[in-house]
Amino acid sequence: MTLLNGTEKVQFLIDLFDNHMAKLPNESSFRNYIESIQGFLKADDLMLQKAAISNSILFFEILEHSITEIDSIISYFERYLEELEAELQGDLQNEFLKGKIKGIKHALVIARMMRHGRGYQGEGVNIIID
Repeated sequence: MTLLNGTEKVQFLIDLFDNHMAKLPNESSFRNYIESIQGFLKADDLMLQKAAISNSILFFEILEHSITEIDSIISYFERYLEELEAELQGDLQNEFLKGKIKGIKHALVIARMMRHGRGYQGEGVNIIID
């Protein structure tokens, strides 16, 4: 794999989200979240981009208050991690797959922290990643 430029990265993310959405039920808030991110990536219009970002922020605000949604995301990440690890067995030197696995493991930690944080006086865990 070669280093991607900005346009190629955006197209890669759009395609990656298409792949993820193919595995999700049609009526799912997580699917709606992915669709809003895709909408942002695909949009050339500022208003559509703002709406997509607003939707993704709303998703996480709702997610903070919904253990079942957090459990769904954790379950999805766990299944995806299993698929990636199985794929890696066929190519143990694939650094790209190793990076994806590391990212999914990180996402699992964050999602589990969100779920765990809900048990303490209704407060979630705020995480800032920069």
